[in-house]
Amino acid sequence: MKHPVDLEQSGLWIDQPEASELLARSNADDSLKAVARDLMTSGLSVIRSAHSTALCQRVIDDYERYVEENRSYVRENLDELGREKRLVNFHLWSEAAAEVGTAPRIMNALDFLFGQAAAVYTSLTFKYGTQQPVHRDTPHFATWPANMFVGVWTALERVDPSAGPLFYHPGAQRFAVDRSSFFEEAIRRLPNGTLGEQLYLALDLYNGEIIRRAPEVSTPQSLELEAGDTVIWHPQLPHGGSPATDPMRTRWSIVFHCAPVSVQVHQHDRFFTHRQRTSAPPDRYKYTTAHGRKVALAGGTAYM
Repeated sequence: MKHPVDLEQSGLWIDQPEASELLARSNADDSLKAVARDLMTSGLSVIRSAHSTALCQRVIDDYERYVEENRSYVRENLDELGREKRLVNFHLWSEAAAEVGTAPRIMNALDFLFGQAAAVYTSLTFKYGTQQPVHRDTPHFATWPANMFVGVWTALERVDPSAGPLFYHPGAQRFAVDRSSFFEEAIRRLPNGTLGEQLYLALDLYNGEIIRRAPEVSTPQSLELEAGDTVIWHPQLPHGGSPATDPMRTRWSIVFHCAPVSVQVHQHDRFFTHRQRTSAPPDRYKYTTAHGRKVALAGGTAYM
């Protein structure tokens, strides 16, 4: 008799108790093993010179062309300092960005981590640093089986310390958090609130727990990155953007959110409300193809 699979459990083989043994037996290239070993231990792997500086500059040039061709829209999407916000799914507009997101060297590493073919879900392009507090990506990129997602961040220029480098808490991908408790607490606090209000409160409570617990595991470490360096992180790794001492200093970068082709990525509403442990929520999107890789049609190019 076939027993149902608990999809709430991590689907990444690197999270399994026998991961070290599986890695030792693998016939994979040493570079792929190194990425897996890094994610197993610290939760993050840096691949130096993953992309040429020329390709990185092409992405920046495409972005500037996008801004020139969409002046009115860009003016409507400036922050309080007059800077452009982050641009979603630029890889659907820019051929150079799509080339970064589907680069064989990176996608082969993701194939190895997932144990199956990887695909691009979405991307965010940044002209400036986020200065985002420590957080986990998991609520925004929820999968069934769990954790079948990674962030893939590429520096398009050398990251100046004044621009707010990435930071992370090594090893903090391993502590568990009961996501259901936060939604239950949100309902208790907002019994007459809308579902949207309750979900956003649950997200705030969840993020507060990550902010509280991550420093208990390890001291945050900043990353010194050059143009073309790529960072792959575990979906549960607490990370953020350091404060920028010069907020007008650029920190050109692009992050791709990737998952297996066979696994759909869901957002924080499903993260907190989907209670079926043996089935995933309904599919949300279809795929196109770029450079021989599947790329999700999950929204257009837009600021957020």
